Amino acid sequence: MPIVVDKERKRSEILEAAMTVFARKGFHRSKMEEVAAAAKIGKGTIYEYFDSKHQLLQALHGYMLAKLKEYYAEELKGIEEPPEILRRFLAAALASFRQWEPFFYVFCDVWAEAGRAEQQSLLRAQLRDAYKSAIDDLVLVIEAGVAGGFFHCDRPRLEAEHILACVDGLALHWLYDPQAFDLDEMTESLTRTAMRSLG
Repeated sequence: MPIVVDKERKRSEILEAAMTVFARKGFHRSKMEEVAAAAKIGKGTIYEYFDSKHQLLQALHGYMLAKLKEYYAEELKGIEEPPEILRRFLAAALASFRQWEPFFYVFCDVWAEAGRAEQQSLLRAQLRDAYKSAIDDLVLVIEAGVAGGFFHCDRPRLEAEHILACVDGLALHWLYDPQAFDLDEMTESLTRTAMRSLG
C-alpha cells in the first residue's frame, strides 16, 4: 500500500525549517540543502513544493503573517472596548519581539528583497497588502473608539500608520540591540504616547 503524504503538513514543515535556517544564516547565505536537512527531507522534495528559494521566501512570508494574525487574534480574544484593544495590541506587538524573534529576522530579509527590482511584483505586493490589512484593522479600532467617545481623532488612518511605524521601528532597534531598551518599559511608554495622541 503506498504511503499517503499529507502535503499541507509537509509544506508547513518545510516553511518552519526555512524560517529556522533563514533566521540563523540570512536568506542569501542559506542553501536549499540546509533547509532540506532541517526539514529532514531530500533537497528534491523541496522543489516539489517551491520552484525557487525566492518563491520559498515569499511563501514563508505569507505563512508567517498568517501565524502572526492567529497570535494577535488569540491575544485580543474577548476584548471589546477600543482603548483596551489598543493597549493589548501594543503589549502583544512588543512581546512578539521575543516570542517571534526568528520571524523578525526573516522579515528583515523580506524588506530587503522587496526593494530589489526583480522582486517588486512579488514580495512588495505581499508587504503592501499585509500593511494595508494591519492598518485597516487599527483604523477600525480607532474609529470605534471615536464613536464610543473614548478617543478624539480626526485622521484615524494617519494615527494607525503612526502606531504601526513605531512598532516596526522598535522591532528593528530591538533586533539589532536587545539591550537598547526594556520591552516592558517601552510598552508602557508607547501605550501612554498612543493614548495621549488619541486624547
